[in-house]
Amino acid sequence: MLRDGYESVSVDAIATAAGIGRTTFFRYFGSKPGVIWAPFDATIESLRSAVDTSGAADLDGIRTAIVSSTRAAVYSSEVWLERFQLLDTHPALRADAYEHWERWKRVIAERIAHDEQSESGDAIPMAVAGACQSVFVAELRNPQNRVDDREAVLERLDASLNEVCGALRSLL
Repeated sequence: MLRDGYESVSVDAIATAAGIGRTTFFRYFGSKPGVIWAPFDATIESLRSAVDTSGAADLDGIRTAIVSSTRAAVYSSEVWLERFQLLDTHPALRADAYEHWERWKRVIAERIAHDEQSESGDAIPMAVAGACQSVFVAELRNPQNRVDDREAVLERLDASLNEVCGALRSLL
């Protein structure tokens, strides 16, 4: 899809390249955009696990969970980062974006709300989660990203989250 364009790659071509039939393709991915979003959804579950495991009731724990789940993701696939180059290129991918990004943000908001004994939809948990999400998106879309330098991506993510979380500490 990066080489030929999103529109140029058919479901049949994806299924053939994967050695599966159309029925199996749709069972696992549901749609062509599902191919792009499925690994990101796995990252959301990894983030949830990292947040739950960290047990840290502070923004350093949140930052660490975001970076560790992202580290696992970027090293899980040779094309994980490249997916983010596709997300803004086609209406079908943009249409699905809201749901996926909200799920990512809710993981953070729920943890903060739990720690602050508030509701996940309250202003403070949502503001902090939104700020963390904005940093995450900005770093994934950073034009400096190179597939062969995944550690630099992770270092920038960690540094940016550290800076933003530091500014947000007074809210908690």
